[in-house]
Amino acid sequence: MVRLIVKFMSIARQRAGTANVEFFSTSDRLGDVLKELVDRYKIADIMLSEEGDVRPWARVLVNGRSQQFIGGLNAELHDGDRIALIYPYTENF
Repeated sequence: MVRLIVKFMSIARQRAGTANVEFFSTSDRLGDVLKELVDRYKIADIMLSEEGDVRPWARVLVNGRSQQFIGGLNAELHDGDRIALIYPYTENF
């Protein structure tokens, strides 16, 4: 089991109803953890495509580094890692 610190930003924060959470997962793979997170906080539609990939305009950072540069959704997570979920656009103009 891994203990992660998750930070929601922009619309993800508004929709999740919180800025930060401590999150526990039995998986150590980013893709599995991300699926758990977006389902629990009901933000799958803004973060993931129908195929389960990170949407082109959404950002997932692990310890400040973009997921695409650390192994993508197959990246291995470790206890204490920090995940940031960022959706850079706003719903209210």
